[in-house]
Amino acid sequence: MSLKSCLNIKEPLYFLVGSFLLVFAFLIQPVHAGEVLDSHVGTHKGHYLLRIDMLIDADTDRVRQLLTDYAHLDRLSQSITRSELLESNSPQYRVRVTTNGCVIFFCRELVQVQDVSELPNGYIIVTVLPEMSDFTYSKNVWRIRALNDRTRVTYSSDLVPDFWVPPLIGSAIFKNQLLEESRQVIENLERLANLPDDRVK
Repeated sequence: MSLKSCLNIKEPLYFLVGSFLLVFAFLIQPVHAGEVLDSHVGTHKGHYLLRIDMLIDADTDRVRQLLTDYAHLDRLSQSITRSELLESNSPQYRVRVTTNGCVIFFCRELVQVQDVSELPNGYIIVTVLPEMSDFTYSKNVWRIRALNDRTRVTYSSDLVPDFWVPPLIGSAIFKNQLLEESRQVIENLERLANLPDDRVK
């Protein structure tokens, strides 16, 4: 029997990190060309409340395309093991995202099924279906718009995980893991957005 299967504790904090990788990845100081304008993360009565406002040195249409390429979100991070477009009725979509990650030697796969609405004013609304996901509640709002020759991305989220978050080791491990994942996502997002279509992999 593997160590992973023997450790039957409730889900560690990294599951929150992994499933919201594309959100928290921006909660750091500027990496390469990315510039954080404002960020906030907090909790209130079991809800995790997030907001990030940043600039990316990339074409706005390309950034939007990458963030809404629901069948290939794994391009943005190695922690996203699979993303699937389940239903498509533009501008409404249903997406399943699977992540896999570890803190120390605690590992678990985490699944989210999301209903996504792409609005013509640059907003993207993402609502998680709790009966098919590892979250009791989650509503996320993206706003993507051009700012001169850069792209401004504003993200806010209100979520309630349907798993246990360790109360003691959470903060330090959470922040360290976010920093590493943030570098990966921002680097990949900017790199892919500036590549020709036939070179995006």
